[in-house]
Amino acid sequence: METNRVSNWLKLKYPLLTQRQREECLTSRLVVYSDGRTAKKGDKVSLLSELNFTGLNKHLEVLKQGSHLDGVKVLHEADGIVVIDKPSGIAGHPLRLFDTGTITAWMRKKYPEINQLFLEPQPTLTPHRLDTGTSGVLIVALSPVSFKSWRERFKNKEITKTYLAWCWGAPENDEYVVDYSIAHAIGDSQRMVVVKGESGHRPPVLDALSYVKVVKRLPEHSLFLAQVVCRTGVTHQVRVHLASLGFPLLGDKLYDTDYTRRTLTRDYHALRAVRLDFHEGNFSVSDQEFRHEF
Repeated sequence: METNRVSNWLKLKYPLLTQRQREECLTSRLVVYSDGRTAKKGDKVSLLSELNFTGLNKHLEVLKQGSHLDGVKVLHEADGIVVIDKPSGIAGHPLRLFDTGTITAWMRKKYPEINQLFLEPQPTLTPHRLDTGTSGVLIVALSPVSFKSWRERFKNKEITKTYLAWCWGAPENDEYVVDYSIAHAIGDSQRMVVVKGESGHRPPVLDALSYVKVVKRLPEHSLFLAQVVCRTGVTHQVRVHLASLGFPLLGDKLYDTDYTRRTLTRDYHALRAVRLDFHEGNFSVSDQEFRHEF
């Protein structure tokens, strides 16, 4: 009788699971042998019936129910999208099978009908990204068609994004244009770097352009408030570009080399997405509380 690896049986039965998610199923014992023994991805199994998927099925049903999250505000709902004000500290999309405190989970709770349209166990519903620590305006799709349409608009640089950021330093100028490409750091999957030479980064190298304007100075705290406008949307772009100028964001553990010596701190980096501009109009959130934090 022909055998198949456990990981292949899992892929055949649940084709929408990613490779990482399939591995999570096995390491977390959501899929085991019918007699309860631990199943490993490389094990060879003759029949699908030798495996028990009850734990995985229950978990997938729990994911569909979604989660209530405090602080998420709906700003606009029309034309296949929901525009929200995302609080700092909430991830926009799930990375792992057990991520439940995300905007995806919140959407599934508030708009359960999307489960009939997005069939992946952990779908990405946001056509653009905000870091977990970044608050502000975020578009969330109600259908795959809307997701694809808005994703293309961001990809084609049809959307202008405006942020506010509290930064360390005392800039000599009131305006800066930062035109540094960005890539992943070598040896650190979370960290991005500006590309200034041939080494110190790994592909792909992505073009990134940020327009920085100083809008408020607090010399007594060695802080200033910056407005940053960009059309490109590279991971960590605002944080990396400001740090490259010598002005890391307040609370940015990843890019502020002096983070542990700072006199002020906060749970997450001080960055708020305040406005999205496009051909038909714009979406925006209030920035008054952020502007007057100090």
